[in-house]
Amino acid sequence: MSFERAFRASSYLLLFSGFISLFASDAIGPLITVLYILAMVASWKIGRITLEGWLQLVLVVGFVTFFLTDGLVLTDFVSATIHLLLLVSLVKVFTLEAQRDYLILYCISFGYLLFSSAYTISITFLMALILYVFLAILTFILFESKQAYQENRTAYFSLKGYANVALVITMLIALIAVPIFLVIPRVSFGLFRVDRALELNMSGFSDKVSLGDIGQIMVNSTVVMRVRVGAAVESLPPDLKWRGISLDHYDGRDWSNTRDQYRRLRRTSRFGGILVTEDRRSNENLIEQNIFLEPFSDVIFAAPEMILITGDALNRTLMFEDGNDSVGVYRRMQGPLRYVVYSDLMSRAEKIGVAIEGPIPEAIQGRYLQLPELHPGVFQLAEEITAGYPGTIEKALAIERFLRENYGYTLDNSSASADDPLYDFLMETKMGHCEYFAAAQAVLMRIVGIPTRVVNGFKRGELNGFSDYFIVRQSDAHSWVEGYFPGSGWMEFDSTPPVDNGPPGFALTRWATQLLDTMDALWVEIIMFDRVSQIGVFRSLRSNVGNTWNEISRISTRLDEIAKLEWLEDFRPWDSGFVFYLVVSLLLATACWVLYRYRRYFRIYWKQWFSGKVSSSIAPEYYLEMLDFVGRKGLVKGPAETPGEFVQRIQASFSTPAPALITQLYYRNRFGHFPLGTSDLSRVYGWLKELRR
Repeated sequence: MSFERAFRASSYLLLFSGFISLFASDAIGPLITVLYILAMVASWKIGRITLEGWLQLVLVVGFVTFFLTDGLVLTDFVSATIHLLLLVSLVKVFTLEAQRDYLILYCISFGYLLFSSAYTISITFLMALILYVFLAILTFILFESKQAYQENRTAYFSLKGYANVALVITMLIALIAVPIFLVIPRVSFGLFRVDRALELNMSGFSDKVSLGDIGQIMVNSTVVMRVRVGAAVESLPPDLKWRGISLDHYDGRDWSNTRDQYRRLRRTSRFGGILVTEDRRSNENLIEQNIFLEPFSDVIFAAPEMILITGDALNRTLMFEDGNDSVGVYRRMQGPLRYVVYSDLMSRAEKIGVAIEGPIPEAIQGRYLQLPELHPGVFQLAEEITAGYPGTIEKALAIERFLRENYGYTLDNSSASADDPLYDFLMETKMGHCEYFAAAQAVLMRIVGIPTRVVNGFKRGELNGFSDYFIVRQSDAHSWVEGYFPGSGWMEFDSTPPVDNGPPGFALTRWATQLLDTMDALWVEIIMFDRVSQIGVFRSLRSNVGNTWNEISRISTRLDEIAKLEWLEDFRPWDSGFVFYLVVSLLLATACWVLYRYRRYFRIYWKQWFSGKVSSSIAPEYYLEMLDFVGRKGLVKGPAETPGEFVQRIQASFSTPAPALITQLYYRNRFGHFPLGTSDLSRVYGWLKELRR
């Protein structure tokens, strides 16, 4: 590949890597992506075109008009800026000529990367960032060499050599940046921040939810939270849910939260966190949940019944209880929340066992038996379902069973357009998603005198086999009902029939998805590595050092049993941090070996880049590098042997004239004061490459 073609390709790839980061962060759609790629391919095939002055003026006016219209009317100024950069970059790739054009193209690619960082912090962005750094280094090295190659087009050019140098520099940047990244805490100033997470909050998890909102959420597979439970998965109930917001008032179309008993929750030093409720039972079944919640809602999610909330989220939020046993948050800072919840798991069978038939408190009746004006057919249906069941629990179970067995599940939201969505679901379509089933059961139970409320949350999600946490997505959104019974309190009912998700996918696809999510979770942990996390890491390192030293000391006292290998039964290096230090040591050793092995290359590039011009002092470096190569074949230069004598002796051992050519150039440069230009240096790289083979 010629230099001109390689330089143009690297410039295109640099622009494309920034563009891919935009696509991976969902900042642009698939249609724009396809059109943009086709335009770039066309510009590569067509080549440079010339724009007349009047046409350039028309484009400038058109772009400004488009930007203002897009930012003020169609979208927002962040999206409008992205669209403007896309248009300008396409014009530039068709008109590339001067160095200024290429620099503008590089600035646009960097703008892509900046805006994509505002849309995502996923592992995809990390991979795009690494690719961008590599391509940026390669492109700017070629950019600096462009003038020299234009002056001497016959000079030897090796793209692989440039790529190897760019790769080494990228690795060195990573080795230097990672320690700095670990030491400096993350602070978010909200630059370029895009409030895209509000979409979920506005539909399904706010204080007012219309029938059908949850169904709109369930078509999206975006991850909303990850939950690691401090208990064996086998011990968890299969229908475990993450409870979110509860709604008590129904007006015939919308469910809302009246918040009649709003109260601030405060941290207590006695429990080390926020005690959500003091109504505790003696034989609690507490489970710990470590939850990482994306910034889509101002609700704390956890398994019912929530008892205690701890974690660093308490330092960044104000929490309150809304009177419906739901916990809301007021965020002091933007971003995800990490918190720990202890919940008391009590099965429905246990609650049925302690429930009694007795009077219901007036406050419960007034709030949770409210009904709007309903079609008479709904009242008649409730009476028909519960006829012959004397107890309230029997009536509630009968309604749950009737809905499960006689109605079908679908994500089609056809009943939402009806004047009475609930009546249309119960009497006409008899098909709907979980929100319709929950609303129907809540209303039917209220008709027969059972206080109810609708709860919106998530099913437990998919267990990640690599990291043992549950991946909860938007598609896991769910609605169910809580009914009140004297003696047991609020009891869960879920009348939504089981959903057949179709045949299971390929195991390889599932494992790959889980592995990517594990990497994504790790990347999020790195991004959120604040001062508290730093202290925790350094304490962990100190503990690992102590444990490793103690392990080594213990083993050294039992050297007499080495022959029997009995100590291997107790030695578990992965528990003491041994593996961590082994991996770090191997990485450092590899980096030191690379620096030592290619030390002369680094010195050559250092002198070439920072001396202002190619100096004759580079000559010993490439000659010594040649001596290293031939020395590995057993051809060692004698102390009294001149370079000319040495090359005459060894040349017959090589099929390439590279040793003689390097020696000749070395004589001219070192002793004849012949200036070594960039083209000469390129030829030297080619000769050394032949020797390496």
